[in-house]
Amino acid sequence: MNYINLAGMNLSQIVLGTDGYSERIDKKTAFEIMNLYIENGGNVIDTARLYCNGMSEAFVGEFIKGKRHKLYISTKCSHPPLSDMSHSRLNEEDIESDIDKSLKTIGIDYIDIVWLHRDDITKPVAPIIDALNKMVKKGKVRHFGASNWRFDRISEANEYAIKTGQLGFTASQPLYNMAIRSKVWDDTLVCIEGKEKQKYDKTHFPVFAFSSQAKGFFEKYATNSLSPKAIDRYLNDNTITIYEQICKRAKEENTTISATALNMLIEQSDFDVFPIIGPSNVSQLKSTLNIK
Repeated sequence: MNYINLAGMNLSQIVLGTDGYSERIDKKTAFEIMNLYIENGGNVIDTARLYCNGMSEAFVGEFIKGKRHKLYISTKCSHPPLSDMSHSRLNEEDIESDIDKSLKTIGIDYIDIVWLHRDDITKPVAPIIDALNKMVKKGKVRHFGASNWRFDRISEANEYAIKTGQLGFTASQPLYNMAIRSKVWDDTLVCIEGKEKQKYDKTHFPVFAFSSQAKGFFEKYATNSLSPKAIDRYLNDNTITIYEQICKRAKEENTTISATALNMLIEQSDFDVFPIIGPSNVSQLKSTLNIK
């Protein structure tokens, strides 16, 4: 496991995502996954208030009892209600309310990195940064980041933070993987591609990449087990060309397809990338970590 120092935190480069805990993934399996991840050097667990109505956070909280001092906890707040994605929750009241619920559910005194789960470009950045800094001053969070925010909005927010002597966003959490999207299936998601990637390459701003394995596309393509959703989103000539490159290198280096895809993602970026992985079982985690 590689480690990168970010804002004074010595973070494992591979981050464990926990979406689906209690729904797709039962408690026994979730605990097995988290145990194996930690045993292999992982120390960053990423969750969200949104995931499974807080049950993901509850599973994480139960698991980390007695282990909190060894781990960094990352969670996300202020997601719009799923029934109305246009309903913005980027205000101090909703931010603090979600953070308080996360602290109680996980059973911790502070969150290492809290992420704003979505953006609302109609809202000015100043009150958002002011609200997040209040959370830091209250000791509820150590650092904060932006998930699904465009680079220019993050830059605008951080420029305001510098001018006012406050903390800015520590990192970004966009969709980023080796597959090439065939379509945009959710216009509230921000993906690193094209000019957006060029801006990260130029500034070296850190990225926590969600869906870093494209929902397991490359491994599933190899076993002819792609879901209709994966086919719709990623199956195209460009992605297949990349798949062939991944397979060639995996064979040369005697590594798994999943591990190779993550290594290539990291290597193609001129900025620090922390891939967030979301294994549904221990076997998938072993493949990602190249554990024989």
